[in-house]
Amino acid sequence: MKLSIVVCVYNTKREYFDACLKSIRESTLKKEDYELLVVDDGSSEDYSEIIEKYDPVYVKTDNRGLLSARLYAIMIAKGEYIAFCDADDTVSFNYYAPMIKKAEQTGADIVMNDWAFDTQATKYACDGDITVRDNIEFEGEDILSFFASGEGRAHSYFVQWNKIFKKSLLLKAKAEIEKTDAVSNKPFTFSEDALSNFFVSKNAKKLVNIHTGYYFYRIHDEQSVATKSKERLKNEIDQMALTFEIMLANLPATEYGEKIKAGLLSWRALMARKHYSYAKMQSHPDMIEYVREKYKQEKLELSKVKDSTVYIGTRLLGDNFMDIDRELYRLYKSNEAVNLIYNKKDKYVSDFVDYLISHEGKRIDRGAKKLIIVPKRKIKAKHKVIHNKFIYLCGLYMFKKGSKMRAFLKSKM
Repeated sequence: MKLSIVVCVYNTKREYFDACLKSIRESTLKKEDYELLVVDDGSSEDYSEIIEKYDPVYVKTDNRGLLSARLYAIMIAKGEYIAFCDADDTVSFNYYAPMIKKAEQTGADIVMNDWAFDTQATKYACDGDITVRDNIEFEGEDILSFFASGEGRAHSYFVQWNKIFKKSLLLKAKAEIEKTDAVSNKPFTFSEDALSNFFVSKNAKKLVNIHTGYYFYRIHDEQSVATKSKERLKNEIDQMALTFEIMLANLPATEYGEKIKAGLLSWRALMARKHYSYAKMQSHPDMIEYVREKYKQEKLELSKVKDSTVYIGTRLLGDNFMDIDRELYRLYKSNEAVNLIYNKKDKYVSDFVDYLISHEGKRIDRGAKKLIIVPKRKIKAKHKVIHNKFIYLCGLYMFKKGSKMRAFLKSKM
């Protein structure tokens, strides 16, 4: 089996979980090439109807947090490669299959693909993220240098959900993680991506990326990274600070070591600014000294504009992106010639049509009986305004991280 797609779920809203599994099942993946593995981390929610509908390999465990759930999944997964998808997120239909092909063609043990934000208002990718904008390839110690070079400013460097990994690589990372203090009786749910990817990057031999679809990172009020209470803020600080301690203690003793260390220290300072800003804006004055001590900062600063520059330039994917993807999926599944109407200037659409013609032998014929119309992107005027670079930049200057106005504007994006 080529790929195991791991979905760890813990009391996720049912509609989100359903959409997640549906997006994986309705894809260009061939059934014989992958397994869908769901690890239920002790949910009180009953997902039996959803599990029956999508028929994944289903395992329920005691609640020990996302890190432990993923480590367990690595052990039982049957695929040569493993991907992780959060239970409240979705993927476009041609996401994973090209990643497998790329891994086989290049011998890479990590393959990255594009990602985008999915809000209640719209969907958008970040052009400031070089992994979305450019083609990248790293080997050996350069992979860990790349991981640290992001300094925490862009999701793509340190998250697990936009990548597939060789299982053998993840097993090495698992063994190293289990030697640390991260695996304990207290659920580890905040910085598990960064911790895992540090050890993965340390042992990887080759990393490449492609641009064939999007992993949609859903923004909503119930997600675990939405800091609201003092207790949750403290828990985030504890886990992130421990993650930095572990990473800094496990740096390779090479010429790259100091460069990587500098990136990690800049990242730690960024997290201190972020949590200091939250503590101030959420009126938790007693947490301010806690932030300083945990992140080992002599002086605390509020979040800076440069902390968010990766997210300034955005590419709106269209309010009807899922309708576009649905029609492309119909085209892919069609076993006959198709009369296709589509916008040739839409690179996402035209690239996939070209792929089907050149690699899958798909026949596009104006005279064909079957008609498929791929709709043009629809983008509301208000979204064009909100996502304007200048307006976004003004918002960063005017409204601090953690403020109610910042949260309000974010909900409208």
